[in-house]
Amino acid sequence: MSKTINISGLRPEQIEQIQAIIEAFQAKNQLDNLAISQVNTKTQDIIDILTEKPIKVNGFLTREEIYQD
Repeated sequence: MSKTINISGLRPEQIEQIQAIIEAFQAKNQLDNLAISQVNTKTQDIIDILTEKPIKVNGFLTREEIYQD
């Protein structure tokens, strides 16, 4: 999306300030896009893995079995 800014009547330093602001916004947009792409390609954590491929179990251990010597 491109916008046109009328800079007629502005002093050169004002035009430079506007250019700096535009460049700052463009840099921020690039960083935001990079952050979004990194979130989409993040390494899966254990919850993601287990919900995609759940482990099958045939029962649960009792407290006695867990603490058995």
